[in-house]
Amino acid sequence: MTALDAITLENPEAIYGVLTKIIDTADKGSVITKDHGINILINLCSVQPYADHAFALLIKQLKSSPINQLPMYAENAISIVNDTNKALFIETLSSRLDDIEKDTKRKRVEKVIKKLNSRLHEVSST
Repeated sequence: MTALDAITLENPEAIYGVLTKIIDTADKGSVITKDHGINILINLCSVQPYADHAFALLIKQLKSSPINQLPMYAENAISIVNDTNKALFIETLSSRLDDIEKDTKRKRVEKVIKKLNSRLHEVSST
């Protein structure tokens, strides 16, 4: 999974071609396997032909990801959030806030949401 993650942007077509298998493996794998699966999706979100499908899969993963990993996933994914997908991303993160018992982890997710909301206001006020 580490190697696939490393080559995602070098050969996105090949990675996208086996994405179902990658996601299945990530779902059944270790934390590190899941982390690289999320990174692969984030990277594919930055490649136009695959962006919409990869984002939908990323949202699905965020909805069921281990709470412990959610803050890191949210922080890593912020770079691929745009005006088109921002509302769904924020909604997904917000829906998980009550599940986060650790205050520090909740604050990290809230910080991502706040950053995205302020980005929204910057765009709308210009």
